[in-house]
Amino acid sequence: MALNDHEYVNFSEDYELNYHLRKVNKQESTANRAALRTMGTELKARLDKTYLTHAEFHAYIQTQLYRLS
Repeated sequence: MALNDHEYVNFSEDYELNYHLRKVNKQESTANRAALRTMGTELKARLDKTYLTHAEFHAYIQTQLYRLS
């Protein structure tokens, strides 16, 4: 099964992380992007996955808003 680039979060691309920050009305800052990368690593470990979909990641961000400014 091939990966659809649009379905999965690319944590190396700032614009993708900025998209998630905009969705939750948070600042598009270096610190917030670093926090999202950390949260992505945590969620991948929790779900035992290599890749995360945007939907999976957004749901997790919603539970972690206190970590973002």
